Amino acid sequence: MTNSRPDSLFSDFPAVSRVAWKAKAIAELKEKPYETIVWHTPDGFDLEPWHSHEENAQHLDLPPCKVVNSWKNCHQITVHDPATANKAALKCFDLDAAALEFLITDPALCTAVNLTRLLSGIKTSAVAIYFSGNLPPAAELLKTLVAVPGFTVSSGGLLSAIPAASKEQDQELFRLAELIPAFRMLPVDTVPFHNNGSTAVQEIALALAGVSDYLHRFLEAGIPADRILAAMEIILPVGSSHFIELAKPRALRYLLQHILKAYGVSGSTLPALFARTSDRNHSLLDPYTNVLRLTTEAVSAILGGYDTLQIGAFDTGLSVHSDIADRITGNIHLILKEEASLDRVVDPAHGSHYLEAMTRELAESAWTLFKEIETAGGMAKATDSGIIATMIADAATKRQKALDNRKKTLIGINRYPWPLTNEQEEHIDALELALEQLPEGNETAGYELVRLKSRSFSLKSGRTPSVFIWMQGNPAVSFQQAAFAEDFFKCGGFEIAGRATLSLEESAYSTALQNKPDIVVLCIAEKDPVPAAETLCQRLHLLDGNVIAVMAGKPPEDKERLFAAGLDSFIYTGVNVLEMLKSYQRKTGVQ
Repeated sequence: MTNSRPDSLFSDFPAVSRVAWKAKAIAELKEKPYETIVWHTPDGFDLEPWHSHEENAQHLDLPPCKVVNSWKNCHQITVHDPATANKAALKCFDLDAAALEFLITDPALCTAVNLTRLLSGIKTSAVAIYFSGNLPPAAELLKTLVAVPGFTVSSGGLLSAIPAASKEQDQELFRLAELIPAFRMLPVDTVPFHNNGSTAVQEIALALAGVSDYLHRFLEAGIPADRILAAMEIILPVGSSHFIELAKPRALRYLLQHILKAYGVSGSTLPALFARTSDRNHSLLDPYTNVLRLTTEAVSAILGGYDTLQIGAFDTGLSVHSDIADRITGNIHLILKEEASLDRVVDPAHGSHYLEAMTRELAESAWTLFKEIETAGGMAKATDSGIIATMIADAATKRQKALDNRKKTLIGINRYPWPLTNEQEEHIDALELALEQLPEGNETAGYELVRLKSRSFSLKSGRTPSVFIWMQGNPAVSFQQAAFAEDFFKCGGFEIAGRATLSLEESAYSTALQNKPDIVVLCIAEKDPVPAAETLCQRLHLLDGNVIAVMAGKPPEDKERLFAAGLDSFIYTGVNVLEMLKSYQRKTGVQ
């Protein structure tokens, strides 16, 4: 048997040019404009739906990636008591932890005695040890760590910011760092910006600005550039937009070359990249959807080539027991490594025209933004002047608008919500408090608070605000309208009292009102729905003066007739769902 080369069939399928493909696509779209299939990304650049070999010349020349796609699986442990935290740390090795982050709650815990107890039984030469949280000054902590037996050969580093200091203090910091040469004590953390609503491009630009600030600061203190870079760890969030997040570290690595060139550095040493899965999109009320989000985010990080990956717990312990949550979360890493064998694939995006184009667009946009930050005086000055906060607030507002009108879908949050469990109802006050304390850029809190308020009202009053859906006309259309309306109100915690296709006969009103719904949604699929809707509104209000009549669909030209007949409002794709749900809660007595 003769084995043919894989490319031997290429001659049978000649390459299609972009011009020919686009002409064919436009013809197939007919009356729809070509722009409807172009992705207008949240970062302001457009991505075409089709890419080809014609773009090879535009691919970025990325620095060499890893020889083997290994990553350190990092577990975070909150430290209130060194002995308890040590037990938790030792358990992490059952889930293949290769790095540990100790989140310190009190600087007083960082004595030599406490740190020795904290690290008892841990071979620090084999495990990367990170510290974050409420830490003592960096120089003080390094002095203490040097005194801990065996710690001088440790890798890892500090994940909390190093405040500005004098040249003498910076020089002293690096003198101490020489005693723990593999320990990185200069973190560039973009996660707080992400939690407040930043985009991928902004996160790349902010990471570059942080690197630039550190280089400028410590070069002035006389520290060699390569040593500064070796002491840096860039911490990036990983969201659930898979391809964007996969391309993000690639674009960052490319741009770091330009930063180093500007500072006259060889680039043989690059900052390490540390990935944290996002908390911004996590659901507190539908926690198992977070498992899917975390898996997508972990895959993006691994294929993007991060050095260290920290997969956050999929639940806070208010919906799922913490032991179960830890086990399931830990298995994400194990499955991706041991079963999916992602550690055998190095930079799979290389050569993918779509991902290469995305990397290029991210890099170009981030570089433009980085230069604006540098023009403003660098990261520190741009932060103090409010430029960074304004930039992120604008991005967060746009994202929130897309969530509020459901142009962007978050499963279990603003679409397809799941009923609360018994455990969640027991912890309903704690869940509400947790949601209220989330950062402003959080994507889930608004919808989930609305649902919790509805359920809390039901538990206290014994009454759940309910909705009846009245369908009429073309069933193919009215059923679509009804599905939209049902999902719409479930996102606010409203109970669906029923839905039915009804005529305008008197018995139909009895069917609609028999369970005393607070709201009746009219799904009228007729060429002119106004006459039927007008009749329905008038009759419903005669039979029950308190019922709220809502119509599914965009307002018709003569909508004033319907308002005069007693219609309250319209619901349709594009309205601010969150604000409307709040208004219906006020009208039904929930808040």
